Amino acid sequence: MKTEIQATGNGTLMYGGSAASPVPATGLRSTHLIEERVGHGLAELLCLEEHWRALALNSVRSRFIHTFEWQLAYLQNLENHPDATYYVSFFANGRAIAIFPLRRIRRSVGHIPQWLWELPTHPHLILGEPLIAPEWADADLIRRLIETLDRCPNLPWDALHLPNLLEDSLVMRLLQAKSLPRTHLEQTGQSMFFHCGDLNQALANCSSQFKRNLRRQGKKLAQRGVVSFSLVGQGAELDAAFADFLRLEASGWKGESGKASAISLHAHLLGFYGELKARFSRRGGCLISLLKLDGVAIAAQFCLLVDGIVYIQKIAYDEAWHAEAPGNQLLYRLLEYCCAEPSIRQLSLVTAPSWAFGRWNPDHLQVWEAYVFRASPRGLGGLAMRRFKHRLGGPAQALWARTRAALQGPSDK
Repeated sequence: MKTEIQATGNGTLMYGGSAASPVPATGLRSTHLIEERVGHGLAELLCLEEHWRALALNSVRSRFIHTFEWQLAYLQNLENHPDATYYVSFFANGRAIAIFPLRRIRRSVGHIPQWLWELPTHPHLILGEPLIAPEWADADLIRRLIETLDRCPNLPWDALHLPNLLEDSLVMRLLQAKSLPRTHLEQTGQSMFFHCGDLNQALANCSSQFKRNLRRQGKKLAQRGVVSFSLVGQGAELDAAFADFLRLEASGWKGESGKASAISLHAHLLGFYGELKARFSRRGGCLISLLKLDGVAIAAQFCLLVDGIVYIQKIAYDEAWHAEAPGNQLLYRLLEYCCAEPSIRQLSLVTAPSWAFGRWNPDHLQVWEAYVFRASPRGLGGLAMRRFKHRLGGPAQALWARTRAALQGPSDK
């Protein structure tokens, strides 16, 4: 059964068709009527498409995670239960001002089982962020979100969990507001990127030894045959490049003889990246770079281009050429191209891969996760345990992990 909150013309919320009390438009631009809607699954996402696209265009920083194409590809391929993904939307004067995609899941926070409203997460969903119009980026928006979730019938919850947030995102600004109670923030990683424009400046943080090795390996590879670089984004060439990328990604330790984690070995992953290729290429936003030796691809990168930023989503290379570092050679060629192209302002690695440290050393943004706990017994307990764990470090944190494992009992269903 679809659980939905629909806003009527007079500001009254409709829960599954029955009227609830009016919601005052206080705090958030109090001169405007704020309407709220909660729906779930593919049907709800498709209903929001026009609003989603308009809101993404109005974003201060439009990234690939903001696009409707990304969200649709995720929901149709990576989400085992699409109806478990809800969309909490806010409107002012008929225009969407915020959309929060959330899943309601059961998970332990510390040692306490919790019902969480959570931004969708998956090993192939590396970053996450709700859509928020910049002029409505106010801490009251999070309060209104919490109030809306509280009014959802038969859907109790203990905490709002927003993982994989970039430090400069609008939602991080809201969460860092001192007026939000029971909020816990933790830094969880980095997202690396190169500023494009001048190649020498982009490589300024590279060590001298790495630059020498890069030149040496490039000369060594050139002695093996004719080396070429290509970047394709449309038609049959893109399809052929995608096939090369999949072949290379499955040729090494990710293949059947290794961890069997290659994209081509899993229908849902193949569907996800295939749909990204199809949908982003229609807007000129899917790029696959190839490094070829005598016409045969030995390294590949699957990239998305959004608002002047090239995002490297996945990389692959032929491990038979490991000594010549084809992955580094391809990254250098792509960075060289991006710096020469005026319309491109950044090249993003999306994550902070270990091979970039001590070698490329690009600039970075911090990646955070956030919890907003309810003032319920489980919520308060989860907050206390999360803060306690965060204060531990080194041996104490390892001790805590062992203690928690020893205390872990049967799952609380």
